[in-house]
Amino acid sequence: MQLKIKNLLLELEARREIYWNIPKETGAFLNTLIRAFKYKNILEIGTSNGYSGIWIAEALSHTQGKLYTIESHQKERFNLAKINFKKAGLGKWIKQIAGHAPEAIPSSPKHFDLVFLDATKYEYPSYLRIIENRIKKGGMIIADNASTHTKELAPYWELITKNRRFFSAKLLLGNGLFVSIMS
Repeated sequence: MQLKIKNLLLELEARREIYWNIPKETGAFLNTLIRAFKYKNILEIGTSNGYSGIWIAEALSHTQGKLYTIESHQKERFNLAKINFKKAGLGKWIKQIAGHAPEAIPSSPKHFDLVFLDATKYEYPSYLRIIENRIKKGGMIIADNASTHTKELAPYWELITKNRRFFSAKLLLGNGLFVSIMS
């Protein structure tokens, strides 16, 4: 990882709680996962200030992929992420989308290797209904905050674990992750 990206991530970690950023270990996990599986098309719902997107896009710069990241908070967070992506020099690997998911989920690409959910928790079931048929075989949906927002994510967890097309598990990493792999 380039020094300028490492330094920017450190700078953003100092304001982590203001923007509800994922923990560093979650970012490193996503980065490693993307590189290991050579994922190319990734959808992120919940950009915030771009912290997780930087981890993801840095990995995509090695796999020649693209991050499609959606943020509904257009007054501050969307523009802040745009600035941070530019500082990181990762703009080539990122397509920012201003809007509210699930309505803003792009129709192209047709399939995603990975979908990372880190937005309005009670909306996860509606995200799942839209994206479940767009996950490639062997692809994943990773939902953040499995340990910190257990009650809010209970409907999502119930829905995804009943879906026989996915194998799901909870990882006690960072704020907790629900990882679901398309079989």
